[in-house]
Amino acid sequence: MATNTEGASPSEESRAPAIPKAAWYALAILTLANVFNYLDRQIVSILAQSIKHDLKLDDADLGFLLGTAFAVFYSVVGIAMGKISDGLPRKKVMAFGLALWSVMTALGGAATSFAMLGVARIGVGVGEAVANPCSHSLLADMVPQRRRAMAMSVLLSGVFVGGALAMFVGGYFLTHWKDMCQALPLAGACTTAPWKAALISVGLPGLLLALAVLAIHEPPRPLEARSAGRFVLGEFATAIPPFTVLSVYRVGGRKGLVSNLLIAAVIVAIATLVARATGDLAQWASFGLGAYAVLTWGQIQSYRDRPLFKLTFGDPTFVMGTAATALIACVGGAVNVWSAPYAMRTYQIPAHEIGFSLGAIHIIGAIAGVLLGGYFTDRWKQRDRRAPLGMAGISMIGQVPCIIVMMTVIDYRVFLAAYFALGLITALWSGGIAAMVQDLVLPRMRGAAAAAFSLVAIVISSGTGPYWAGKVSAVTGSLTAGLLSMMALAPIALVLLWLAARRLPHETPEARRARAEAAGEPRENAA
Repeated sequence: MATNTEGASPSEESRAPAIPKAAWYALAILTLANVFNYLDRQIVSILAQSIKHDLKLDDADLGFLLGTAFAVFYSVVGIAMGKISDGLPRKKVMAFGLALWSVMTALGGAATSFAMLGVARIGVGVGEAVANPCSHSLLADMVPQRRRAMAMSVLLSGVFVGGALAMFVGGYFLTHWKDMCQALPLAGACTTAPWKAALISVGLPGLLLALAVLAIHEPPRPLEARSAGRFVLGEFATAIPPFTVLSVYRVGGRKGLVSNLLIAAVIVAIATLVARATGDLAQWASFGLGAYAVLTWGQIQSYRDRPLFKLTFGDPTFVMGTAATALIACVGGAVNVWSAPYAMRTYQIPAHEIGFSLGAIHIIGAIAGVLLGGYFTDRWKQRDRRAPLGMAGISMIGQVPCIIVMMTVIDYRVFLAAYFALGLITALWSGGIAAMVQDLVLPRMRGAAAAAFSLVAIVISSGTGPYWAGKVSAVTGSLTAGLLSMMALAPIALVLLWLAARRLPHETPEARRARAEAAGEPRENAA
């Protein structure tokens, strides 16, 4: 059973039991699952140059594979996964998602075309959308409140470990596969390309881990779903076109349906024009799907939960702050995923050495940045509630010289130093902005607000950043030009931050309660 210490007095809390053995097992397995989550997600970055050569792709195609294919479908499916994880046994949902993303990662190793690898990466995104809702909810139920922050920190450490392993493992396979394959008792192993062997090798172990997830002792709880199939389909209908149309009609009637169809028509028209201009149909069809999912989610909330809508997508402060930080993430994220291919093209250094260096630097820089940013934002916020937006501005401005140095130096050691500084600086704002998002809504809305923020951020940053850099590279013949072009987003992000910062001092708890109540929030639930 879950250990419940919510609302306990300090003396009762001090006597609360330690983490149960079942929770330790769950924490270990879910942290390992998080490692594989980011290993399978990020490994294509170090493999990108070999994939490009073997499948005869350009950098725009690589940008789609590195970002859009995964991110858009991850976001769309993620809309429904929060509710699904509340209504079904979480360990079963988690095991299914883990098995799916592992199989799709391995199937990527069998790809012989851009389309096949694109479908495989989409499948990875769909599978990984289950990870955060299920793992966070399980640990919150199994770990006593006074130990919960530690448990979540351990879980999230898998993000950095997995990202680093992606660089280590991918680089090692690229350099040493010809020697490794000779020791395998498999006919034709040495005819397999190193990047394909890497995807297969990191994907298949996840199937065994999925069985270990099923062995978690999940605490009993009342479940909302009586018919699992109908429940899942119903939740996906709120996220996945064309079923979203039915969901909009159910909550918004004919007026809502007409508005939604108009939104869809405008997105289709714009995506078609841009796709024809660029020749990248997969990119813009996928991005259009993500944009439609974001806007439809907001529209459904405007009918189903108007107070939530008024404090999120209906609040200019929330919208501008979210858009600004999504653009900041777009710049830093694009440079991060293209750093390994750039280094491999620019410096005559073995892939495994590049992978080891970038992986180690990523762990150290990101962790240092998150901790320092959170610490200084908290101190700054005591004097000025605009501190999270100020830290985001510092992060955006600080990225510019780091990127310029990375793209212009000829000394690999200087490149690594700039990469470290970039990783540290890009992580400064994340903790403060996450807390600000929670501050902008009522307590009952916190999960939905976090989901809305993540949805917009992932669609904009991962759905466009890697592609944009790759497209400019393909057009100009210079990846340096592609990555430097990302800095055109910096002025836009800074203006949005400034506009949001002007409004933030007026976002008091009393003002939020008043807006929520005006939109229909009961008084007793508004505090």
